[in-house]
Amino acid sequence: MSELKIVINRSSIDLLKANIVKSVDSRGMACPYPSFESVKAINAINPGDVLEVLTDNDESALKSIPSVCDKRRWEFLVLQEAKELWRVLIKKPIIA
Repeated sequence: MSELKIVINRSSIDLLKANIVKSVDSRGMACPYPSFESVKAINAINPGDVLEVLTDNDESALKSIPSVCDKRRWEFLVLQEAKELWRVLIKKPIIA
């Protein structure tokens, strides 16, 4: 495996050290399905928890999922694990 590379970081905490409570493997899914699966999965976890999404679709990893996160003000981190493997960590916000 190649060196882990942080591509997009929009988080106030170190999501690399966060406890991941749910993982979604969307490899093989065409865009925009990985972002749809991300939204469904994050709605099923508790506020403050972290979701991991695996995808081999660069459009989803670099545009679609970040766009969804930005619109909802979710903190997230996009990592490139290998040439065609992306890992996105998303923190579900705590609503005051």
